[in-house]
Amino acid sequence: MRYFEIYAWTECPYCINAKELLTARQEQFIFCCIDQSDVLLEHIKTKWNWRTVPLILEKNTSNDEVKFVGGWTDLKKYLEEQ
Repeated sequence: MRYFEIYAWTECPYCINAKELLTARQEQFIFCCIDQSDVLLEHIKTKWNWRTVPLILEKNTSNDEVKFVGGWTDLKKYLEEQ
């Protein structure tokens, strides 16, 4: 099974768009609101070399593979290409 992780701010319109797109496509996802977690957010941004939210990952449970997708527009493009 695959699912997505979205690291987001609660009120970010791009984060909300990503959540709504995955919901509309009936994709499995975790929506992680990190509004109050500045240190964690900085860690995640550094780990994936990404400076904005949302920060979206695709995870595959069958082989434990993790793929960095990017942000909202990257997610939209990624899903359109599949």
